[in-house]
Amino acid sequence: MGKLSGKTIVMFVDFSFEDLEVMFPKLRLEEEGAKVLIVGAHNAGMKYTGKYGYPIKSDAKVGDVNFAEVDGLIIPGGFAPDYMRRDKTMLTAVAYFARDGTKPLAAICHGPWLLCSARDDTKRPVVHRRECTSFYAIKDDLINAGADWQDKPVVVDGNIITSRTPDDLVPFCHAIIDQLAK
Repeated sequence: MGKLSGKTIVMFVDFSFEDLEVMFPKLRLEEEGAKVLIVGAHNAGMKYTGKYGYPIKSDAKVGDVNFAEVDGLIIPGGFAPDYMRRDKTMLTAVAYFARDGTKPLAAICHGPWLLCSARDDTKRPVVHRRECTSFYAIKDDLINAGADWQDKPVVVDGNIITSRTPDDLVPFCHAIIDQLAK
């Protein structure tokens, strides 16, 4: 029995995801006993391919998931977040986790783009007045959304966990596991 037995985590995917940012956390959380659901904007069973060609099939379509029954959400990077942030149901899920405040909402690389696009109850980006990090190319987007951007391997602000690149996957996964194990 791992630290995360009985926990269910959703990981968003779309085409051109960063391969390592999907597979490393998925395997690491499963190693700790969690169930990781791969969720995309298309019907369950859709085969998504990463930037480097690694395929993964979705377990569910985002609109078919009851997020109240899920223990956390992970948003990987790559080019996929640019597609994900166009999906209103994905943005609604991100806003739900930000509003809930107790379940981990983790995003790495370009994943924090969704934290800019998802809105809170006052219509501000959910990252507004939150500390975060990301791949440096979207730093300005996060700052313009009102975030306090920091150049660190992992930044934890309440339930929001952010990280920069695949080089930071170990501390990123540790932060997720620590929050889920509470």
